[in-house]
Order: sequence, then C-alpha cells, then structure tokens
Amino acid sequence: MLDDYQIPAAAIIGALLPAFVYLAVRVRRARTVLWLLGIVFTEIYALFFWRVTMSENPLIAWPFHGTLAPGSAWMVVAGQTALIVASAFFLASLSPLSFRLGGRRILYVIPYIAPLVAYTILVSGPVAHPQGAERFLLYALAAVTILVAFLWSLRDNIIPIWFAELIVLIAALGCLWYFQHDDFIGPMWIGISGNLLMTSLLVIYTYRRTTPGVLLTKIGLVVWAIPPFLCLKSYASGSMLVSLDRAWILSKVLFAVGLLLLAMEDEIDTNVLVSRRERGIRTELEFYARRQLTARSLAQFERQSEEVCALVASKSRFPRVALLLRSRAAHLAVVGSAGMDRATVTALNSVLERVPEQALGGPLPPRVEDSAARDLDLTPWLLPGDDLERLRQTRFTAVLMRAANEAVEGAILLAGEQTATPLTAEDLLPLEILAERLRTARAQSFMLGRIIDADRLTGTCHLAMRLVQEMHNPLTVILGYGSLLEEMIPQGLERTATEAILLEARRMRSTIDRLTQLTRGQSERYTEFDLAGLLADVEQLHRADFLRESIEFSLQLDAGLPQLYGNQHRIRQVLMHLFDTAITAAQSNRAQMRKSILVKGMRHGDRVRMELRHSGAWIAHPERLFQSLDAASATDVTTGLGMGLAAEILREYGGGITSQNLEPHGVLFTVDLPVRETPPRV
Repeated sequence: MLDDYQIPAAAIIGALLPAFVYLAVRVRRARTVLWLLGIVFTEIYALFFWRVTMSENPLIAWPFHGTLAPGSAWMVVAGQTALIVASAFFLASLSPLSFRLGGRRILYVIPYIAPLVAYTILVSGPVAHPQGAERFLLYALAAVTILVAFLWSLRDNIIPIWFAELIVLIAALGCLWYFQHDDFIGPMWIGISGNLLMTSLLVIYTYRRTTPGVLLTKIGLVVWAIPPFLCLKSYASGSMLVSLDRAWILSKVLFAVGLLLLAMEDEIDTNVLVSRRERGIRTELEFYARRQLTARSLAQFERQSEEVCALVASKSRFPRVALLLRSRAAHLAVVGSAGMDRATVTALNSVLERVPEQALGGPLPPRVEDSAARDLDLTPWLLPGDDLERLRQTRFTAVLMRAANEAVEGAILLAGEQTATPLTAEDLLPLEILAERLRTARAQSFMLGRIIDADRLTGTCHLAMRLVQEMHNPLTVILGYGSLLEEMIPQGLERTATEAILLEARRMRSTIDRLTQLTRGQSERYTEFDLAGLLADVEQLHRADFLRESIEFSLQLDAGLPQLYGNQHRIRQVLMHLFDTAITAAQSNRAQMRKSILVKGMRHGDRVRMELRHSGAWIAHPERLFQSLDAASATDVTTGLGMGLAAEILREYGGGITSQNLEPHGVLFTVDLPVRETPPRV
C-alpha cells in the first residue's frame, strides 16, 4: 500500500494552478493554454490516484461517499483518463500543429486524443477483459490513434521527421506485442509514456540551452515517463518500489515548476531581445535621420540614391537593396542599388516595365503583421527565360512611397534577410520612415530645382530687358540713317545693300518689341487681342529651338477666329508654358522617331479651342498634371510647376485645360478660352 506521500505533491500542484492561470491570461498563446489544461488534468489525476491507492486510515478524510468512495471503479477510470489527457496536452503544447477541415483549423491533438481516451475508458472500466467484438473495437481505436500519430509526425517540426516516425513505429510495435499477449492495459501505458518521452524530446529541440527551467522540465518528464513505460501496475511492498513511486509522484511537481521557470526564462529572453531590438532600431533611425536627402535638382537627388541604398544595406538586416522611382514612362525603374550586381538590376528593370501601376497600388499582402511593408512577388510578370527567374530573385520586401492620393511614387526593395530572429513590424519601421523622407525629399528637390530655374529665368529676363534697352538706341540710329541712305542712293548695288540692312534692322526691332512685351511687368488691364498673333509671336520666339532639335512645327488656324478679351500677357505666359513642355517632351524622343508639334485653333460654340499635340513621351499622371504646387504631381520632369500655374491662369480667366496621352506615343493638350467682352468675375 502507498502512504500519503501524494498529498504534498497534489497540494503543490494545486498551489501552482493560479500561476498557470495568470500565465495563460497574460501570454495568450496556444502553448500556455495547453500547459494550463495539462496541469489541471494532472491535478485531477493526482487527487484520484491518492484516493484509490491510499491506506485505509488516511491522513485527510475523503469528503465524498457512495459512487466516489475510495477504490471506486469510476475513480480509476477518471484518474487514468485525466492522466492520458494531460500527457497529450503537454505534447501538443510543444507541437501545436493543425490541419484545415471545412475552412477551420483543427489541432492534431484533438483527433489523436479522442480514440486514446475512448480506449482508456474501456480498458480501465467496463472492458477490462474484452472478447469478440470488444477486442476488434480496441484494435480499431489503437489503429486510429497510431494513424493520427503518423500523420502528426509527418508534418514539419523541430524534430526530424524520420526520428519522429521511428518513435511512432516503436510504439506501434510495442502495442502489437501486448495485443499478442492479451494485455490491453500495456498499450495505454505505452501511449502515456510515449507522449511524455516525445514531449521531453521536444523540450530538448525547442530549448537549446542549459537553464534550471529546461533541466527541471526534462528530469520531470523522463522520471514521469519511466514507471508507465515499465508498466508497474502493482504496488507491492519494498523500499525500491516505494522510492520509485515517490520519485514518480515528485516528478510531476518538478515538471510543473520547470514549466513556470521556462515561462519566466522565455519572458527574460524576450525582454532582452526586445531591448536589443529597440536599441538597434534606434541606432538605425539615427543613421537615417543624419543623412541629408534634399538635393538641388532631381538629377542630383537620383545621383545620391546609390549612397542611400548602401546605407540601408549596411545598417538594416537586408544586404540587397534597390531604390525604385517612377520614370517619365509612368513605370518604376531602379535608380540606385546596393548588394545587387548589374545583371540583377538590369533584369529587375526589364520586369518592372511590365508591372502595371495598379498592381503595386493594389492590395499586396503585408510582409509582416501591422506593417506597411508589402510582400512583392514578381512571378506573375515574368516571361520564359527571364534572367530574374534564373537568378532566383523574384520576391522582395517592398516599402512603398505613397503620395497623398495613395498613388505609388516609388519603393525601397529589400531582399536577402540575414537574421535568426523573426522579422517584426518594428524592424521595418525605420525603413518606412526613410521611404516617406525620400518621397518628401524628392518632391522638395524638384521644387527647389524649379525655384532655382525660375530665379535664373528672372535674372535672364532682367538681362534681356537691359539688352533691349541698350540695343534700342543703336537700332534707332541704324534705321534713321538707313532710311536717309535709301532716299539718297539711286538704284544699284549700294541701294540693294541699304535695303537689306533696313530689312534686318526692322526684323531685329520686331524681335526686340516682342522681348519687351514678354519681359515687361504684367499689367492687369484687359484688352482685345488676337490668338493667332499670340501664337505667331510664341512660335517666333521658339523657332531656334525647333531648328536646333529638328522639330516639325505646324500651325493650323480656322479662318474667322473671333477676337478675345483679356490679359494677353498672362495668356502668352500660358502658351509659353505649353510650348516649353512640348519641346522638352519632343526632345526626349529617340533619334529615329519623328519629332513634331501641331497646333490647331478653332471656334467651338461661344469659346475658342486650341489643341497642341506633340510626339514626345507620355505624362505619368495626366489627371494630376494641373494640380498647382502639388508635390505628388511634381515628379514628372517633362511637365513641372508651369502647367499648374498655366491651369490657374486659365481658371481665373474662365477657361480650362486638359491633357490626354495618345497612342502609341505623344500627348494632346486642349485649351478652352471664352469669347467675352467684359473681364471675368473672380
């Protein structure tokens, strides 16, 4: 007979239950919940084991009578069932694998434990000596349990699959040996010992350290598994068996204390890891914050992208980095990289040309939970034989640069993660902040470049005004004396030379007058003006650009266009912006393509419509082209702030402007001007 040695063990396990409840509530993970359930069933088994095996004069009186009296068959069944359930829960806590059934995920422990519990209830109670159909039922339950165990061990886990399958095979052979000797209790003890021994192996593979929690957990599991493995069903007198029984009882306490120490050690390791990670994130943020990103122009901004990528590759956990920015052709292109060879960058650029804009702006899966970084898979846009597939570099972590309207203006592509700890949203936070800084800095660089250009243009205008003033008097003298010479010299060679001088002098005077109109301060006075005359003046000023760039210019105006009423200087400014944009876009064409600019003017109801077509590159975002001073729309170097200012001038005048990309290339600008006789109401 056993003594009351089980009482302190059951009391200690019961005292530890609140700690496991707190652990399960505080750390809401499947492992801690399964630990709590396992400890609860262990305590139930300890209480029933004490009452079934105690002496007739117990130290503590049993409060229940009748069917729950000491030695009751139901108490034996309940105790054995609680033990088998506890061992299965401990096994599942370190191997919480699951499968999908009807859209729901089910832990493997559920189909594993159901036939095992049924088998335990039958052999511990009503079917202690099975015959006929009862034997086949027990065989079937054991077979189902072993089959589920095989399927469970086939799943990828920390224990090698072959090793797990070998353990299941040994357990199956042991059950078969017991069945051949008509012993149906032995397979139940093999199930208990197998669960505990497999749990001890999972502890060894999971916690690769030598700490008190790991040692106590391993010792408790091994000692707990030995008596069932030896099938010690009878408790005869003798100091050896009593000592072994007491060690078996104490092993449960050691195991429970070991689990709590494991949880405490995990929490300490987590705090150390979080502290180290926060320190690394703070250091990475400081490096990115110290980097000056704003440049004097877009070209200078893109030239420093290589340095930015090298900084990210050296300070982050990603050794391969590429910076993408939206180009004139409305697709993303690599402007800088680090850790990638030229072949990878070239292959990446060729694939990015086929990626539509809505694909990046769409619902890409997040790289990690609660992070703005996205998991970008370029496989859908690969073609047979693409170098990117051959290089095995088709998946990237993409930190997108989004404008205010959610349009993607660029991205930081990351690859080759080198770390032993899982990636978290906090690890990607510095890169997300850097991406936003890059987007803002690029817009600022564009604005700064335009301001510098405007300042230079203002200086040029002032210089032109001074030149006009300085040239006006000499031209007056030349024209005066030339007219006198024309009257004094008769017909002949001298007369022809004099007329040529006067012709070129008058042409220069006409050019100077146009420059004077262009550079003088804008007047707010509204007058009648002729659109055809304005177009002719602007075309004359850009004629040298047309000849230098080999651009074919054509002007087609309908007869009888009405006179317009307004501030012709501001309308001339609109036309200058349009012509500058068209010439810049036409210059971007390849040499073998025809460069042309066509301007049409027509009457359209009570308005005058002007259409300007050029054969240059497309506009990346036509719908945002005329958003004045919008940093998001300021990323297309073929347009710039001038188009936003032009649209603002036309809106004040009561007109409007639109743009449309043409197939296969080229852009159409449409300007509407109202025919009015009074100033517009602003």
